[in-house]
Amino acid sequence: MINIRHAIEKDIPMIEAIYLELYSLMADLQPDFFQKAQQHRPFLEEMILSTEAALLIAESNNEGLGFIVVHQQKTPPYVAIIPHNYAYIIDLAVTEKSRGLGIGTLLLEAADQWAKARNLDYLELGVLENNLNAKKLYEKLGFESMSTIMRRKLS
Repeated sequence: MINIRHAIEKDIPMIEAIYLELYSLMADLQPDFFQKAQQHRPFLEEMILSTEAALLIAESNNEGLGFIVVHQQKTPPYVAIIPHNYAYIIDLAVTEKSRGLGIGTLLLEAADQWAKARNLDYLELGVLENNLNAKKLYEKLGFESMSTIMRRKLS
């Protein structure tokens, strides 16, 4: 049985281990822009304690399978932008051995419930262009591409 719950401070070492997997994957997908790293503990502590964020973990038999970090935000105050309060998914990670079991879907559904409980307007996230498995999951759950970030190296 997979359980989704709010993370607590004693979960930080497990979350840090999953972040190592996430950052390793990102470095493999885009080595010119990402490197293997460890997430900063103060960030995790802040997300656990924040009233405007949630760090939710998926676990089974006391084993961490993945997590999602979601944060309440507001659109910038530009005259051409319609104001919205929304939930931004900062990170979503599932351990390599747990992928394909529906854990990402469960975590996204939990983030959706968290956002709806706060009467937010929508969920937003960023995804690496070549992370095809993640893009497939997001599209399956109704996410649509709204903008594209483009980059050109100067070297």
